[in-house]
Amino acid sequence: GPQALARLLIVYPWAQRYFKAFGDLSTNAAIMGNPKVAQHGKTVMGGLENAVKNLDNIKNTYANLSHMHSEKLHVDPDNFRVLAACISLCVAA
Repeated sequence: GPQALARLLIVYPWAQRYFKAFGDLSTNAAIMGNPKVAQHGKTVMGGLENAVKNLDNIKNTYANLSHMHSEKLHVDPDNFRVLAACISLCVAA
């Protein structure tokens, strides 16, 4: 999780606009050493774990997260595809 989110922020720097509250994201080292990035990466993986545990009800499982990311945070949905690719690369490594 932490490695995948760090990769997202390094390789796709436009995604940093959603993480302004995380502090210094100005260099690769700052991103890799940022505890808020690491914590949110763990949170993302926890969300994926929750989905795996609720495969028969994913829509309801993600309803609150979907609303928050869409309506409150205005995250471009394409960023989730890119994050999924980052997660896949980290798992493969």
